[in-house]
Amino acid sequence: MRGSASRRARGSVATLLAVGLLSGGSLGWAPSAFAGHGHGPSARQVAAGKAAVARREHQVAAAAGRVQATTAALARLSTAAEVAIEGYNQARVKQRAAQRDADLARVVLGVAARHVTDARRRIGRFAAAAYMSGGLSSVDAMLGADGPESLLYRVNTLNVISRAQRDATQALDAARIYQLAVRQEAQATLARAAAAAHAADRARHRAESAVASQTAVLAGLKQRRRELAALLADARQHASALERARLVALAQARAQAAARAAARAAAKAQQTADQTGATGDVQGTVSAATEQQAVTYAESQIGKPYEWGAAGPDTYDCSGLVMWAYAQVGVTLDHWTGYQWQEGARISTSAVRPGDLLFFATNTSDPNTIHHVGIYIGNGQMVEAPYTGANVRISSAWRPDLIGAVRPYAR
Repeated sequence: MRGSASRRARGSVATLLAVGLLSGGSLGWAPSAFAGHGHGPSARQVAAGKAAVARREHQVAAAAGRVQATTAALARLSTAAEVAIEGYNQARVKQRAAQRDADLARVVLGVAARHVTDARRRIGRFAAAAYMSGGLSSVDAMLGADGPESLLYRVNTLNVISRAQRDATQALDAARIYQLAVRQEAQATLARAAAAAHAADRARHRAESAVASQTAVLAGLKQRRRELAALLADARQHASALERARLVALAQARAQAAARAAARAAAKAQQTADQTGATGDVQGTVSAATEQQAVTYAESQIGKPYEWGAAGPDTYDCSGLVMWAYAQVGVTLDHWTGYQWQEGARISTSAVRPGDLLFFATNTSDPNTIHHVGIYIGNGQMVEAPYTGANVRISSAWRPDLIGAVRPYAR
């Protein structure tokens, strides 16, 4: 009996260690109880790591906001640049049209120049004729006339010559005015077109320069955002490492406390057994040998798949595996955990032996919430058919939802 209690104590210690590590305080120990134990990071260090992560996250968010605002500004500048470029293109088109008009004006000026030349020649001919005749006036015509007929002829001739001279002079003046007007209009048109093109070119350069400057700013902000994102990733990794190290330290402290508690419980159970002279047998229940045979049968099904409502020989659910294993040794159990809980004697979890049934519930104070059963095989382990998608396997027996143990009645 003492050897059996000792083995149970060792199994309990190992199991409690595992439960303490996995449950994170489900055995009733608060993490704060171990805050000063182990060699892991302190709570303050973990908090500082998380605060650093929060600061980096704020910086990354701010950088992302600046990138977004700068991107929007770049879009506006790009649109303005497109408008300026199109304005420049329009001015260039108008400048080329003005140049074509100027080229046409030069042709017109050539014609006007010829008209001026012709008018000057005509004026020159009149001047030469007057000079050769010594000058001719109406007085001269009357004084030099031989008679009325001669006088009339000479006056008429003088009138014709005067009108032709006047017409030639007016034609010369008109040609000169037209020539000047054409020249001035062509020059003004060219000047306006050149000024517009120059202004549009300046606007285009300013817009393109603004876009280039904003693009450079955006590239710098994006680079800064990437750098901050890398720093954030490092901060998160560091904070996570600190937290994991602290959890490991706390788990180790829990495991040590669990080991001490399990050792005390095993010692107490051994003391109680020694004082009462208990043999581990309960009247009316199956023998240890029968239970061991049931364990052997259950273990022979390891690897077979779980199937709800199945009781072998190829698939099982949890109560189906228990029913089948005990049926092989002549013990009849019902195919339901609720009945199997009633089909044996209650056994203290500190006194379980291989073959005893372990029950699990959603509320460990209410047997009506039992939802799973396994067969204890020793050393803190049990064989079970766990759930859909898994196979019959060996698992840890000491789970937080363990409600109690039953030793089947012999029948």
